Amino acid sequence: MTTTDHLASQAEELYRIHLRHLDDCPACRTGTECGRGVHLRRAVRAARLAADTRRPRWT
Repeated sequence: MTTTDHLASQAEELYRIHLRHLDDCPACRTGTECGRGVHLRRAVRAARLAADTRRPRWT
């Protein structure tokens, strides 16, 4: 497994955790954002950007 594959796998796992949170959280289900949901969304975005090797890190 390459580093890129590992990073992509971590991003997918974080995304699954985020989706489970959206299903379980009463605040997120009604459209209101909670702190944990915001934190998870940011983590998923950062993980996806880290796994994307086609774009330079500084953009």
